[in-house]
Amino acid sequence: MARNRAQSPEVGTRSRKFVGNCSWRGCTFVLGFLVALSTSALGQQPTFRNAPASSAAMKNPYAHSAAAVAAGKKLYGEDCAQCHGKNLEGMGPAPALDSASVRAAKPGELFWFITTGKLESGMPSWSNLPKNQRWEIVSFLQERKGSKQAAK
Repeated sequence: MARNRAQSPEVGTRSRKFVGNCSWRGCTFVLGFLVALSTSALGQQPTFRNAPASSAAMKNPYAHSAAAVAAGKKLYGEDCAQCHGKNLEGMGPAPALDSASVRAAKPGELFWFITTGKLESGMPSWSNLPKNQRWEIVSFLQERKGSKQAAK
C-alpha cells in the first residue's frame, strides 16, 4: 500500500524545523543582517555621496574668506551653473546644490566629490581645476549654507 506524502518524506530531502514561516537558518541570517545594519547605521554618520571618512576631516583653507567666496562664485558660474543652475536650483539630471544634503556636507566631502566626480550619474571629475579653485567653489557652496541658516 502506498504511503501518504505527509507520512513519508521523499528521498534526499532534509527535514527543517520551522517557526512560523521562517526556518531557523533563514531567521538567523535575517536577524544577523538587521543587527549588522543597525550597528553600522548607529556607529557611523553617513557621508556625502559616499565620500571616504578621511575627506570629512579635511579643512577648507579658505573658510570664512570673502575673497574665496567671490572667486568660488565666479568659478561656479563658469564651470557648474550650466548643469546645476545659476541659482544652484539644479537642471535636468543635475541635482540642486541648495539642498539639505549639500548644506549638511562637510567641506572636505564637497571637495572630494568635486575632485572625483561620479561619471555614471553625469558628474565629471574636476581634478583638472587647481586645488585652490576647487576649495573656492566649496567656500562658495558653504557660504550659501551659512546664509540659508541665517535666514531661518
